[in-house]
Amino acid sequence: MYSVLLSDYEKGMSLIKDRLSKMIDHNYKVVIISWAFPSEINKKIFEEEWFSVNGRRYNKYVGSLLKLGIKKENITILNCYDNTKDFGSIIDNSDVILITGGNPEMLYSKVTHETEILYNIKHYKGIIIGFSAGADLQLKRYFITAKNNYYKYFAFYDGFGVLNDPFYIDVHSIRNKKYLNKLQNVANEKKKNVYAIFDDGAIIYNRNSNDIEIFGNVLTFKPYG
Repeated sequence: MYSVLLSDYEKGMSLIKDRLSKMIDHNYKVVIISWAFPSEINKKIFEEEWFSVNGRRYNKYVGSLLKLGIKKENITILNCYDNTKDFGSIIDNSDVILITGGNPEMLYSKVTHETEILYNIKHYKGIIIGFSAGADLQLKRYFITAKNNYYKYFAFYDGFGVLNDPFYIDVHSIRNKKYLNKLQNVANEKKKNVYAIFDDGAIIYNRNSNDIEIFGNVLTFKPYG
């Protein structure tokens, strides 16, 4: 039971490729959830534009999995607009979930309200790879800084609860004194570590042992007192 937390997908995956290759068997089944759309689309647009075969997203995500040795036939791309599929069963019978980034509110709505797979994700026993929104939402509660928030203010939001907030993370962190001071303040107020994951950083968290592996550019803010 591992959670992989990335800020930038390509940079993060390059950092942990060797570690992932030891965790992932070539026969593993992988489910890709790429539902963090900037605005509502439909089934046709998803298949023909958003995640078209050999399109930009397809090559980015499927391509990276193929490089890890995953068989193409074992990769399933879920289309949230395809109501003929039993998403829960597909997830339960997989070994890895890959959750992409984008609009976290859209992703949260699709998972919790529209496809009703929150339980399947929250209690998943395999590996969850998430970047940006897909990393944040693994927490029970997560925050978005004003810089990264569409609404331009700092706020906490509900996540999926895969991780019951053993710590907090910040994705797309920047080395700005005021920005980093805010992360320290969060650590102090919540009495928990805050990990600032820069685009060239990554975290692998063992959900059984609570062990944390840090790769690349990640800063740790521990609460004072």
